[in-house]
Parts: sequence; C-alpha cells; structure tokens
Amino acid sequence: MASLDERLSNGTTVIMDGGVSTEMERKGLAMNGEVWSGIAHVVNADIVREVHEDYIKAGAEIITANSFAAAPHVLDGVGKRDDADQINHDAIKLAQQARDNVASGDVWIAGSMSSMPSLENISVTATGPDARDSYRQQAAVLAEAGCDLILAEMMIDTENTNLVLEAAKETGLPVWIGFSAATDDKGEVTAYHAEIDFADMPAGDFGEVADNALAFGGQAAGIMHSEIEATTPALDMLREHWSGPLMAYAETGKFTNPHWDFSRAVSPDDYAEIAADWVANHGVTIVGGCCGTGADHIRALSARLAG
Repeated sequence: MASLDERLSNGTTVIMDGGVSTEMERKGLAMNGEVWSGIAHVVNADIVREVHEDYIKAGAEIITANSFAAAPHVLDGVGKRDDADQINHDAIKLAQQARDNVASGDVWIAGSMSSMPSLENISVTATGPDARDSYRQQAAVLAEAGCDLILAEMMIDTENTNLVLEAAKETGLPVWIGFSAATDDKGEVTAYHAEIDFADMPAGDFGEVADNALAFGGQAAGIMHSEIEATTPALDMLREHWSGPLMAYAETGKFTNPHWDFSRAVSPDDYAEIAADWVANHGVTIVGGCCGTGADHIRALSARLAG
C-alpha cells in the first residue's frame, strides 16, 4: 500500500473523518461548558472509541484523536491540567484501538491541536509563555503516543498560530494546517470565525494569517471549522497562497456552548455533493467533515468519490 506521503504526492484523494466532538454528543455524551469535548474520553472512553470506529467503517482513512480541546492550559479550566499528559496520551490510544478493531486497510491518526481557549474566556486565543509551554507539552505527548501527523486546527490569527505550529513542528511529524474562515457582509473572505464568536477579536486578514502560518512549512493546508458557504471561496483564496496538498472539511449547524445545534445541518447526500465539487473543481485532495457532520456524511462522501 502507498504511504500517506505517496498518496499526497500522487494527488490521490484521501478521506478524513467527520466531526468527532459533535458525533460524541449525537451519541449522548454530554459536552463540558468549560472544555467542550476535552475530557469526553475521561467520562466515557467507549463512546469516543465507537465514534472512531464508525468513521473507519464509513470510509475514513484519517481519523482525528479527541485532543482538539485538550491543551494543558485549556484543561486547567476544569482542574485537569495535571492530567493533561494522560488525557492526550489516551486520546491517541483510543484512536489506535479503533483502528486495530475495525480497519481493513490503511488508516492514519491525526493528533489534533487547536486555538480553542477555555469556553469561559472565549473572547481571546491563548498567547504568551504559558501557552507556548502548554502547546509544546501537548504536541510532545501526542507524538510520543504514536499519532501519524499533527493537525493544527482553527488557525485564525497570527500570534496563537505561531505557538501551535512551533510546537507541532518540533515533533518532527508531518503538520497539516487547518484555517477557519468566514465571509463578511461584502462577501470577502476573512480569518474571523463568527460562529464561535471571538467577540474581542476583529475580523482578520485571511491572506496575512495564511502567509504567516505557511511560512512554517507543512505537508497540507486547508479550510476547516468554517461554514460550507465560506469554505469554497476560502479554498480558492488559500490556493493563491499555497501550492501543496489542499484539504477541506466544513462544519454544518451551529455551536451554542456547550452544545451543537444539528437542526441546520445539511443532509449527508447534500454534503457529499458539495465536497465532491471541492475535489473536482477546487483542487482539494484531502476531504472530510467538521462539526455537525457524522459517519453518514463520510459514508455518503466516500461512496460519491468512489463513484
């Protein structure tokens, strides 16, 4: 079988999983008002493992460990900072167990790192020496536990992005960079993510954020945790700054802390049609789903691309 690097070099489409946190909630696992899904596998590891297994069975070749909201400085909000190493280690191990349980082909595990702050202080992303040390600690544990790549998610500014990517690069693992984008009232792409509502952070210059992040290098870059309507123009804009493998995994629905509102989510077939267009007409070779998408969305997408 071809390695992941070979798949990317050949331009072969790689299918990612869908939303991990929101799929846990869909299965009945309560999210935390401070750290969202950060301690979900501490509460119920079986459901988290089951989510990973469902995505593999649906056709995902990349599954994302439940570490998006598990940086030590975030876990501090629920008194779990001292347990951060174990929590991040276990997130990778659960993904590995799921792969061992159900995978019949190659499945790679992404260790997720993000800009998400504690939800009680959601107006700003984390910066400064403490955040730098926190991200370095998380990245090192994810790598040691055995993830295949680091997925830097929800990159929306420059200062926090630098801290995340510095830590990710230090592991020596491949780094994939996921930018979050929106469109303003003029239809222009910005780096601000309105659904999360970083209230004190003005709409950022997407090109500036992208150029800053891409200066670190990376094996892939793309648009994630962004509304479907913003994803297509953001992909086209990102392509102006990035010539490497391009990924896309959009969200569908709306976040209302700490829950996800699925009432506005698009159907699996509709999502598959939109995502297939990203592959056919916008240069995307890595495609999956973010918050609000589930195993049915990835199953429909896998079938659509295979067809």
